[in-house]
Amino acid sequence: MSTELDAFFAALRRDADEVPAAPPDAARRLGRRRRRQAAVVAVVAVFAVVGTIVVAIGAGLPRGQQPPAGPSPVTPTAAQKPTTFQRLAPVGAGIGLGQLQPPRLATVVTMGDRAFVCLQSESGQTSVVAVDLATGRAAWGPVHLADFSDTAAVYWHPRYVLIMGRHDNGSRPDGTIFALDPATGTMLMHLDVDNFEADDVVLGESTLVTGARRDGKTRGYDMATGRVQWTVPDPASRIVDSLVMQSAAGSPLESQRGGFGGPPVATSQFVQLTADGTAIVRDLATGAESVRRAGAVSAATGDSRDQVLAVDGILYVIDRDKHGTIRAADISGPAAATDVYTATNGVQIGQPVWCGPNRICFEELGKPGDEHVTALDTAAQKVRWRQDGSIFRLQVVNGQVLLNLMTQSGDLRNAVVDASGRQILSEQAQTGTAGWIDGNALLVIGPGDRDSPTSVSGVSPLTGGPVQLGVVDDNRGCGWSRTHLVCATITGIKVWRFAA
Repeated sequence: MSTELDAFFAALRRDADEVPAAPPDAARRLGRRRRRQAAVVAVVAVFAVVGTIVVAIGAGLPRGQQPPAGPSPVTPTAAQKPTTFQRLAPVGAGIGLGQLQPPRLATVVTMGDRAFVCLQSESGQTSVVAVDLATGRAAWGPVHLADFSDTAAVYWHPRYVLIMGRHDNGSRPDGTIFALDPATGTMLMHLDVDNFEADDVVLGESTLVTGARRDGKTRGYDMATGRVQWTVPDPASRIVDSLVMQSAAGSPLESQRGGFGGPPVATSQFVQLTADGTAIVRDLATGAESVRRAGAVSAATGDSRDQVLAVDGILYVIDRDKHGTIRAADISGPAAATDVYTATNGVQIGQPVWCGPNRICFEELGKPGDEHVTALDTAAQKVRWRQDGSIFRLQVVNGQVLLNLMTQSGDLRNAVVDASGRQILSEQAQTGTAGWIDGNALLVIGPGDRDSPTSVSGVSPLTGGPVQLGVVDDNRGCGWSRTHLVCATITGIKVWRFAA
């Protein structure tokens, strides 16, 4: 499974005892699963998104016919006015479930003036509905997709409505990835997933790339049709991982509202790692190789391999046998990799993630009770800030990092760290689970659980206190735009306006 997608499946797991984790995180996470369970289930009922993979058949529009592109991604600005909040005001009468079974889990993403809601029942029945935010009515759907034994969710993409579902019961195929036209709900791509644990996926704006372990081939699919555009066989040393070449510009603001949003979307390139430690850079649209660097990472041994982040041509690597050191390598240059950070003796480092221009963030685990998130300035090779706890979710807007942190006691807290390294969120806004509205405003869901009214509050400016907006009953999952909140409940889908 792609490293970037592992966290999204973990976040969706209803039973925290089954959450998969990548080394070196696995050992420590096993000890925390029991006390995380209640918090994980509560947060997944508010937020969530899935991710990963492979082999397939495609059905969609005729060749050459493209679906309408989704709205242009929202680009955050450096200076945004505070949001003017109002009490939750219902929009329309709500959307009933009709013949659908009540959801146990729902995920919501927004694109422009629409929300897309994925509903999964206790039996695994999975459907998607498009909601018009202005009227609160269904724009299309529900479209029944399939029944999944494990989890299914929708996650943000700039052009398509993407849903992934998984069985995780040993059956093959293990699950499916769907792409629908956001304007009409027409099914464009249907890819059967052979094995989520073994295979990986890289998402682009128009191309989905899969690395299949079953037959040792990497394929690029046209997301508008589901057809294979190109195929590349594994080199002599097999492919063990595929990952997005991320941009330091970050993700669009719209992708960070509501749920986990999903893995980063590649623009033009992706990276593949081989068993002997070679890194290969490929063009997303054609699969053509542009760069090959031997010894970029350590050779894989079985399922054990380095943890890697790729940003603007640089690989940040945590050696599986040297968990306390991060090294950086220019994948296109001849220079040797250099150590950019070494933890104190005995401290282990978790998977690095991009967290702003010239910043990577990672968890550090020392003695019991000594766990924190560290932000490293990669240009200066200096630590800029630390926050106690482990990462449940991390999102960046305008160089500001929003952290949903899991404490040692299993509770969740919020933090917003600005570019200077200051934590600026008020104490009152640190409870519940916060998500971006824009670069100067947050929506906070909870505290509360699925069986009691869930509070909703707004924070703007970020240094201000929370403004109580109302409550949501029987919540199974929410998402929002800049002005509207959309939640699925056991009786249907509801829309509220919360800002002017």
